[in-house]
Amino acid sequence: MEHASKFVYVYDHSDSEDVDLDDPDEPSSVKSPAAGASVQKRDSTQHAAPKTARRSQTFLGSVGSSLRTIFSARSRKGKSEKSHSSGEEDDDSATVPQAPVQQSPRTSAPKKKKRVREADPNIVTFKFSKLVDPSHMQTGDPIACTECSACLSQLSELRDAAGEGKTWRCEFCDKENLLPHFSEVQKPAEEDVTYMVEPAPAVQAGQPVGFDESVVVFCIDVSGSMGATVQGPGNQYISRLDGVKMAIDQQLTKLCQDYPRRRVCLIAFESRVQINGDCSAMPVALTANYDNAQAVMDEARGLSSLRPVSETAGTIRERVRRMRTLGSTALGPALAAALSIAIQTPGSQVIMCTDGLANVGVGSLESSDQVHTAEPFYEQMKDLAKQHGVSISIISIEGGDCKLGQLGILADATGGQVNIVDPLQLRDEFGSILESRVLATNVRATLYLHRGLYVRYETSMVNVVTRDVGSVTGDQEITFEYGVRRGQTDARGAVSEATGGDEAEKTKEENGATKVWNPVDELEWLPFQLQLRYTAIDGSKAVRVFTQRRNMTRDRAEAEESVNLRVVCTHAVQQTAGLAEFDCFTNAQAYNVGMARKLGLWKKETDSDRKVSSAYEGYCEGLVENVRRARGSSPTRSELCQMAAPLSRADDKVANAVYRAKKKAFFS
Repeated sequence: MEHASKFVYVYDHSDSEDVDLDDPDEPSSVKSPAAGASVQKRDSTQHAAPKTARRSQTFLGSVGSSLRTIFSARSRKGKSEKSHSSGEEDDDSATVPQAPVQQSPRTSAPKKKKRVREADPNIVTFKFSKLVDPSHMQTGDPIACTECSACLSQLSELRDAAGEGKTWRCEFCDKENLLPHFSEVQKPAEEDVTYMVEPAPAVQAGQPVGFDESVVVFCIDVSGSMGATVQGPGNQYISRLDGVKMAIDQQLTKLCQDYPRRRVCLIAFESRVQINGDCSAMPVALTANYDNAQAVMDEARGLSSLRPVSETAGTIRERVRRMRTLGSTALGPALAAALSIAIQTPGSQVIMCTDGLANVGVGSLESSDQVHTAEPFYEQMKDLAKQHGVSISIISIEGGDCKLGQLGILADATGGQVNIVDPLQLRDEFGSILESRVLATNVRATLYLHRGLYVRYETSMVNVVTRDVGSVTGDQEITFEYGVRRGQTDARGAVSEATGGDEAEKTKEENGATKVWNPVDELEWLPFQLQLRYTAIDGSKAVRVFTQRRNMTRDRAEAEESVNLRVVCTHAVQQTAGLAEFDCFTNAQAYNVGMARKLGLWKKETDSDRKVSSAYEGYCEGLVENVRRARGSSPTRSELCQMAAPLSRADDKVANAVYRAKKKAFFS
């Protein structure tokens, strides 16, 4: 795990500030603790050195203008927008009402501002590339707390039980656990431990060991629109399909060199779906009912005999060279056929390249009614790929429209990639996808925090949260942001889970005798644990447990003294994308504005921080350009409504930007 700060910032009240969403780089007019709090807040930003203040304004000048452009269309959709940050409404997204102002004819109307929580570095992340090398292997299941399921770790303190064995008081929930017949060798000595829960299936006799024999399914759109041309080098015009052909040709060469035992299957689709397999036999056009996904899969499954690419590359090249464009786009049936072949080998990849809407058979997306009807089909394909450890990547050809908001769900859930690519750049894109190998499947990540903390942006204020990640690749990263739970004691001295944050503070002010308390007040450090349950590519099942401790500070300046900007920026991008995906555009804008204000202060004049901040600004500018192209310079009312729609109905370029931001390990 990687933390944004050396310390956990523990606060009595969540600091907030009012920002102008139309002008993010304008200084905040109000900075205060949460509403109703009576304590005096130390405002570290007001006492910043002039050089630091100038640095913050410079950063906001570049990022703030980008943020304003990104969200301006979305923020006009009215007061009906729903918040995705349930349980933190007052803390993270309260809009501050403005008092009436007497205006002269030349005085502009008062600006509506939004109260946002002042960002802090309470952020933790994990890069899935660490799954490549399991560490400190142990057999069997880990010892878990009977209350919260946190694992026994190197931080755990054991005491002799009254009888035989030991007792362990959980560092996270304070539950006392009895461990009969306990042996000291069962206690981990390291912060990173891997438990082998189930070994890999036995290898069949004569089967080579240690070779990558996964399948790459190239699922290529050859409908009529793929014949559209673009101008290439030397004023030569090449078609979209020509770009695909060149990309496959180059990747066949690379596969033969680096992964000679991997197998390649070629599927071409237009009005029909044609299974070419490894091209050692004549192509077969599927005759099953294209409106029946199961029938298509059953027929395709019998056509999946594949030899290593080192033996078939020549015949595949020749078959690709002869591909021609015609007909419509049976994308849904082609996807079902591709998955039926790929799921037979965990760790396989489906690379789908298209430039238009699915309009034949199951999964058609041409009309709004079809989009609604197609959702169960794409959910089924997504779940099937996740279950068998297959990644699906969606490449949309620039200039086309394939409803990437809908198709991108497949890649987002399976560890695949999403992108809109110029036909001349397809070779690089195919190479990037093939290099981004699936490391593990069926991944479930569970973060455990001390009971005095909670994970932000969840549906409730919980200190344990599980995310079903699915298949993961080395360039993915998962991030969490957490806050301090301010609970009140009940008659038994226990923390009431019904109170937290602002509610507890208001109770204190109204009833001065009530004590506001948090169990972290009695500690010097706090534990963090991340449990990863996954299936490795060889079929073995494991639990990887990372357990760390962090010292606490109540001094915001100390917590912000050495912020890891890479961690903060990665989380900011992913959090913004997550809020945008759930149609919370105003909250996404407010979050980014608040974070950008702090990034300018946290940034150090080092090469690494300059590189990270430059990349973050570049990301914001790229998202701006995608939105600008999508909506045009003068969007109509209907276009504004479309921009405010859920991501599944968003413009392809907007959907592409959001999906690419959600899980990727940025700025590494």
